[in-house]
Amino acid sequence: NSTVEDTVYSGGCLQHYHWCAYTPRVPFFLYSFAATVLFGLAFPFLASPVGTLYSQILGPRNQGLMQGIFEFFGSSARFLGPIISTTLFEKSGYLWPMLIQLTLLIGCIILNIIFRHRLIPLRLKPEIGVPTKYKFGTFYRL
Repeated sequence: NSTVEDTVYSGGCLQHYHWCAYTPRVPFFLYSFAATVLFGLAFPFLASPVGTLYSQILGPRNQGLMQGIFEFFGSSARFLGPIISTTLFEKSGYLWPMLIQLTLLIGCIILNIIFRHRLIPLRLKPEIGVPTKYKFGTFYRL
């Protein structure tokens, strides 16, 4: 009569997870490697270059607002993603969270391949020393 469940007998899976009976276990070494090396290194190496690319594509436009919106959605995804993944994991095991992540990854790779020619910095080349008006003000090329 304990509220703590001993998972040694069930192979590390709680008894109220019915999907444990038919889902194969992920090897611990593979899980540890993927969680620490792949996910742990992917975010720091991608977050800064993606933000830089976004600011270069925006050019001299209203960058403060646009970068704020960009960071808001990124932070929201990092906040809501684990909550949604945990709920899916508790109900169906690791199959649906992994399929959703794989689908998003493949979709983003395909979109990057399709639109790679549009991912270039905005270039405005007015004549040197001439004030050039644009929607949000004036700039000079020196």
